[in-house]
Amino acid sequence: MLAPLRARAQDARRRRPVSPDPLAVGLASEFDGVPSNRFDDIATVLRGAVFDHWVREFLDAHPGGTVVELGAGLNTRAERLAGRGGGRVDATWVDVDLPAVAELRRELLPGTERRLVAGSVLDEDWLDVAREMPAPYLLVSESVLTLLPEQGVQRIVFTAGSILPGATLLTDTIGRTTASYLERSEPLSSGSLTFDWTCEDPAELQPWGLRLLESRNVAAVPDAVSRALSPAARARATALRMTSRLRGHNLARYELLAP
Repeated sequence: MLAPLRARAQDARRRRPVSPDPLAVGLASEFDGVPSNRFDDIATVLRGAVFDHWVREFLDAHPGGTVVELGAGLNTRAERLAGRGGGRVDATWVDVDLPAVAELRRELLPGTERRLVAGSVLDEDWLDVAREMPAPYLLVSESVLTLLPEQGVQRIVFTAGSILPGATLLTDTIGRTTASYLERSEPLSSGSLTFDWTCEDPAELQPWGLRLLESRNVAAVPDAVSRALSPAARARATALRMTSRLRGHNLARYELLAP
């Protein structure tokens, strides 16, 4: 939770940030000594920019729909998009995270117009809340489903497809080589990070009840995102694409199919 926050805060301090996020700067100042890895920070910021782009496209098409952030942590996507004219005014936002994190969100992000579900993503409480919200639905999992047990993720997909058929799911997938690197890398080399399942190609997950709409490497940002990057950020993205250890980190947009 804290490492991505620091990555966004560092990016926000740049003269031309990838994703302007002034809230992240203030939030990061609450924590001292948050571990960081410059190489991973670049990937984190680019991943967030791609997800922001996809969420913005959804909001432009469905301004009255519902966005559900799975494992929201201290993400400030709704506020970021509002700050950049991203049509979130009429959208409903639901944040899902463990009780301790939910309490931290309440403390550090008071007054945000979001519905907060305190519980595990593996529970179905958040689905009961989401289906009472206006359709259509966009589910966003930024580096969350990749860390859950494979059978648990399959159950989430199946249940969500039953309750919210036709919803869109945004998630990242991690290949074996990339998983091995992330498990060993600082600041995550304490041994606490493990990947129960890996995926070399996002199309592999379609038998789970998903229809792949789009996929791309974490550093292969859409043209609309690339045009907004500074020359330095474009150079960092190019270097990232050429690095084999993160070549297996992909971002995917799926449609959830009814069983």
